[in-house]
Amino acid sequence: MQIELTPDLPRIIGDSGQLHEIVTNLVQNAIEALATVNNDRGFIKVSTGRLNRDAIVLTVEDTGPGIDSSKVDAVFDAFVTNKPRGMGLGLAICRLIVERHNGQISVAPAYPCGSAFRVVLPASPTDAHPRN
Repeated sequence: MQIELTPDLPRIIGDSGQLHEIVTNLVQNAIEALATVNNDRGFIKVSTGRLNRDAIVLTVEDTGPGIDSSKVDAVFDAFVTNKPRGMGLGLAICRLIVERHNGQISVAPAYPCGSAFRVVLPASPTDAHPRN
């Protein structure tokens, strides 16, 4: 696992428990994705950064099997899953939480394989525009 956290990011306004749920769910999904492939070089990368003056971004990337391109549009819908024992609620809950925090969540293929989930959340207005 590789963690790249950008220091001194602006604060975001939100429910810490719900925001923790997003990170936990995305990392758990990445762990489960890696368990499905025979790859000695499997990894998970969690990173944060500033998207622009008004937003921060969290990315959770893995080298698992990725998401079938025909299912990418539905991956955040309730009851959509590739897991034999999954209920298909985790990513739907993540989307709900992100949207309640006025953010966006998306997924794209990772290079050379896997998935990269990206969460964009607005910075607190008092932190987004530092005074000089």
